[in-house]
Amino acid sequence: MVTLLYIDTWPFIKFIGFILFLLIAFIGFWCLTFLVCILPYWLTYGIAENKGKINANVLPENVKSKTLPQQMNVEVVYKK
Repeated sequence: MVTLLYIDTWPFIKFIGFILFLLIAFIGFWCLTFLVCILPYWLTYGIAENKGKINANVLPENVKSKTLPQQMNVEVVYKK
């Protein structure tokens, strides 16, 4: 009786294993893609930007978002 139950459920277990294999392969592919392609690009660009090699001519004050009265061509009508 036990062997019959084992034989009947074996295709279902193989199918679940195949689905898990596909899931792990999909996750592994995107993890490798991130580690090999995207992460080194982020790191090198970030280091270069911190050293001042990228955007060296841009002042940090111009990059920060300004409040409404500090913006050009804006007239504040009501001020609390």
